[in-house]
Amino acid sequence: MWLIHPHWTAPSVHAVDYDGLRACGVRAILFDLENTLGPWRAGELDPRTWSLLDRLRAQGFRIAVLTNADLPPGHPLLQALRKRGVSAVARARKPLGRGFRRALQELRVEPGQAAIVGDQLLTDVLGGRRAGLFTVLVDPLSPRESFPTRFNRGIERLLGRRVRFSSGAP
Repeated sequence: MWLIHPHWTAPSVHAVDYDGLRACGVRAILFDLENTLGPWRAGELDPRTWSLLDRLRAQGFRIAVLTNADLPPGHPLLQALRKRGVSAVARARKPLGRGFRRALQELRVEPGQAAIVGDQLLTDVLGGRRAGLFTVLVDPLSPRESFPTRFNRGIERLLGRRVRFSSGAP
């Protein structure tokens, strides 16, 4: 059961203790995309989230976005992330390890130097734990989600998680 228990929780990506992560030896942060950085299928991030990513990069964190979404390499959001120096791995197939390994390789860090921040126990936390990452579970931004995610939420409830939806505010 420890594989689905996050190391930390926070109401949103904006409320994560990034200084605390650095103190734990984290040098790279992998973010889930949908319902973590932005709403499901939004195709864009809000200015506050772009500012967060820019600030974390300026503080020396290496940043990647890891998503199970089937986004083509030329997708405008993936291009915008890469222009800002943020690696992006689409079709990651979390909780399987391949996407995590690819992101870590792109960021040139070992698993013990990285954290995953995401909204799902069965993809982000389980995959991150299996890959040896520090895990941070945040509340999803919206109740609007894909069918597989809604299915996972049902399992999360059976496991005792109360899913709250965040406005993105701390």
